[in-house]
Amino acid sequence: MSWPPMLMHVKVRGEDTNFGLWLPLFLLWPIVLAVLIILSPLVLAAVLVLWPGGWGRWSLRVLRDSLRVLCAMRGLRVDVRERRQCVYISVV
Repeated sequence: MSWPPMLMHVKVRGEDTNFGLWLPLFLLWPIVLAVLIILSPLVLAAVLVLWPGGWGRWSLRVLRDSLRVLCAMRGLRVDVRERRQCVYISVV
C-alpha cells in the first residue's frame, strides 16, 4: 500500500484572479489519527454487534477499502476549464 497524500495544490486562473495555494495535508494526519484512536472502541463495538448478521465483515472491508482509496488519491489531477476561468487541483 502506498502512503497517503501529503500536499494539495489548488490553482485558480481567471480574468481578474490568478492565485495558487499549497495545502499541507500532512498536518491533518495527526488529527485524523487521534480521532481514529478515540473512535476505535466504538467501531469495534459496532463490528461485534453487526458480526452475527454478516454485516461486521462487510463494515471492516469498507474501512479497509476507504483507506486504500485515500492512499490511491496520490497523483490525482483535476482540471476544470470554462471560457474565462480555470481551476486546477493536484494531490501530491
